Amino acid sequence: MGVVRVLAIADAVSPVVYSENFPGNLPPFDVALSAGDMPGHVLEFIATKTRTPPVYVIGNHANAYLRGEDPDEARLPGGCINAHRRVVRVAGLIVAGFDGSARYRPGPHQYAQATYHAMHAGMTPQLLWHRARYGRAVDVLLTHAAPVGPQAGDDWPHRGVGAFNRFHARWRPQVHVHGHVHLSGANASRSYVTAHGVRVVNAFEFTLFEITVP
Repeated sequence: MGVVRVLAIADAVSPVVYSENFPGNLPPFDVALSAGDMPGHVLEFIATKTRTPPVYVIGNHANAYLRGEDPDEARLPGGCINAHRRVVRVAGLIVAGFDGSARYRPGPHQYAQATYHAMHAGMTPQLLWHRARYGRAVDVLLTHAAPVGPQAGDDWPHRGVGAFNRFHARWRPQVHVHGHVHLSGANASRSYVTAHGVRVVNAFEFTLFEITVP
């Protein structure tokens, strides 16, 4: 058994993270997970400051892409791991990822609910392989959108994704990290635990947590 310390970020760039003092201005952590809508240059900045590559998914605003002189040529941030529709192992954690949000208008990185269910089904071989190899399919589900539940938004663009709840029921990750829904107010809830025992964490700006893995 071991404890993995996680920095989770999403949606808004915190001056604590994007700082010349980073990461020394925070308690020690083993890996950074970005739950979407984090600018690509910030992800690359984190990659230069940490020993373990940050793991990320792209949000519905798609601001992870970096552009040079030609605005039609875009690239993803270097030194980072894109977890969309993948199961990756980093710092001892098994992370499965889905980018984007439920579709609310035409545009990239937005998906119909049925598409999310299909993407979930398509991850089955990877998850089964990790279960056979490591004794567990996944430790952390990393998404931009929230699952259906108390942290989903009340408006149409921020509604929850039912496929993530199905993922909880079938694969039982310890933690689900998401963004997309901004926290506001002193009493805003950062996390809750589902009926399946999954701790759902809203990574807005940044948060730190620990997870114990075999």
